[in-house]
Formats: sequence, C-alpha cells, structure tokens
Amino acid sequence: MAFIETRLLDRVAYGTQGGPTWSTLRVPLRSGIVRRKARRARPQYRFMVLYQNLLPDHHDDVIAAFNAARGGLHSFRLKDWSDFVAVNETIATGTGSAQQVQLTKTYTFGNQSLVRTIRKPVTGTVSLTANSSPLSATIDYTTGVASFTTTNGAVVRWSGQFDVPVMFEQDELMFAANNRGAAGLFLTADISLVEDLAA
Repeated sequence: MAFIETRLLDRVAYGTQGGPTWSTLRVPLRSGIVRRKARRARPQYRFMVLYQNLLPDHHDDVIAAFNAARGGLHSFRLKDWSDFVAVNETIATGTGSAQQVQLTKTYTFGNQSLVRTIRKPVTGTVSLTANSSPLSATIDYTTGVASFTTTNGAVVRWSGQFDVPVMFEQDELMFAANNRGAAGLFLTADISLVEDLAA
C-alpha cells in the first residue's frame, strides 16, 4: 500500500457528513454506575461523502481516484470542511539549536485537552512564528514536520490548513444512472471514507 499525495475532489454536496469517532468500553455495574475505558488514544475520522450532479470531467475524476487507489488499498488526502484550519497552535519552545517538530492541533474543553498530530498540512499554507515574529522554517508537507532554528526559550506557533489521510472503506463504487440530467450530469453513490491512522 502507498500514500497518494493528492486530495480527493472537493465538490461535495449538501448532506456530506464526517468527523472524529472514538471507541469507549462501557461496563454497567449492578449499582448503576458505568465504568468507562478508552480503547484508542486518538480519534479516527470517518466521512460519508456525497457527490451529486457532477460534471462529466468531475465524475471521471472520482472513478479515476477509486480505481487508481485500488479501492481501499492506497490512501490519499481529503479536506474535512468542518475542521481544516490551525491558528497560532503552540508546538515547541526554542532551544537555540536546529529543531524538527511535528505540527499539532490542541482541542481543549474544561481541564481536558487532546493533542492531534497534523500529518498532512496543505502545501504553501503553513507559517511559523517565534514569540509572535515570523520564523523561517522548512515544512515537510508529506509528514507535517517543521524544521527551524530559533532563540532559546522562544515560543513557536504555527498556522495553516491541513488535510486528513483517508482510504475508501469499501471496495466497490456504485452509480445511480437514473439521475443523469440533460447536461450529462451524474449522481454518484455515497462514498464512505475512513482515516488511515498509519499514513
């Protein structure tokens, strides 16, 4: 299996769904208390993408992506329209020497936080600052690793856009031919995608 550094067609229709999923073990006790334990250390994102009334070229793009990816074999990029931007996310403290730091995004609610690894930033969108001043850095847009050197103690933050690495959840792609329009528009079936946690 391989990773395809290309984003799947962005022209999603109303009704497209997606977001993070967790896996929690719940054990009800006789007292009525429910014991809970996390089965995963991080969420896995899932999507149900709807493509409706695609132009013929876009229709071909979806078929090409599915076949080139060999169904669920290879992974690729997807834009999560509900969460694709990071703003001033703190990722490191400067050491005065060369550093390589993974881009992350932190989600906080009350006294609980989750740090999400950002593995697929969007090319050309990432900028770094050190103590709020622009910081020159090299970004590996295939891994989300930033390389830089800044003064000892400087707070390093990043902003930019990112994609989710996903794969097709099924190995078949069906089409509803009864929805072809006069202009050659075509309605594809729903497409189920799941995050590739290994990408």
